[in-house]
Amino acid sequence: MSLIGLCSAHGSPGVTVAAVALAATWPEGRRCLLIEADPFGGVIGARYGLGDTPGLSSLAAVARLGLDEATVYRHVQELPGGVAVMVGPGSADEAHAVLRDVAGPLSGWCATQDNLDIVVDCGRIGPTSPTFEFLAKADAVMVLVRPSLDQLRPAAHRVSALEAAGVAASMLLVGESPYRPDEVAATLTVDIEGALAWDPRTAAVLEGARGSVRDLRRSPLVRSAASLA
Repeated sequence: MSLIGLCSAHGSPGVTVAAVALAATWPEGRRCLLIEADPFGGVIGARYGLGDTPGLSSLAAVARLGLDEATVYRHVQELPGGVAVMVGPGSADEAHAVLRDVAGPLSGWCATQDNLDIVVDCGRIGPTSPTFEFLAKADAVMVLVRPSLDQLRPAAHRVSALEAAGVAASMLLVGESPYRPDEVAATLTVDIEGALAWDPRTAAVLEGARGSVRDLRRSPLVRSAASLA
C-alpha cells in the first residue's frame, strides 16, 4: 500500500506527535504500522511506558536473516487505542548503530507490502542520515516545520536536498501562523502537503503528559491529522 516518511530539518516541530496522530487516525479498514526511526533516539517507549524492546533494536539482531511479516510483528508493540508501533532505541548512539544495520532490510520489506500502510518517524535528518533508505523508498515524504523564518529556511533547503537525491518531498506545516500555507508555497516554491493544527494541549497529551482533552477525536490536532490521513 503506502510508505510515508515524516521528518524535520531543524528544531523540534513535533515529528513524533504528528506520526502518532497520523497513525492513530489512519482510515478504517486499512492496516497501519508506525515505525520510530529517529536517529537521535526514540521517545515513544518512554512516553507510553512500553520500554525500548521489543522494537527496532531487537529486530536489528535478526534482520540479516531475512524479514517477513511474522518476524517484523514479533518486534511490534501496541499504543493505547490499538496503534501498532515499532519503538526506536532511546539513545542517539544506539539509534545510529541500529539504523545502520536495519534501515536497509526493513525499508526494503516495507516497500514490498501490499496489505499494510507504514508511517515512519525519521526524526531530524541531515545530509548523512541513516534513515535516508526509508525516505528513498517512501511513496510520500513530508518535512514537518513550524511556519516561522528560523524553521522554514532549513526546511526548504532540506526539501531541495531530498529532491536532488531523487526523493519527492513536500512540507507539512504545524500551524498557519505567522505564515499561511499559500504564502509559504509561493515564497519558497515548495509543495505544501497540508497543515496540522497548532494545538499544544492535545500535543502534550500525545506526548504522555498528565492532563486530558475532553474528546481527543474532536481536538484540532487530531481532526487535522485525520484529514491528512
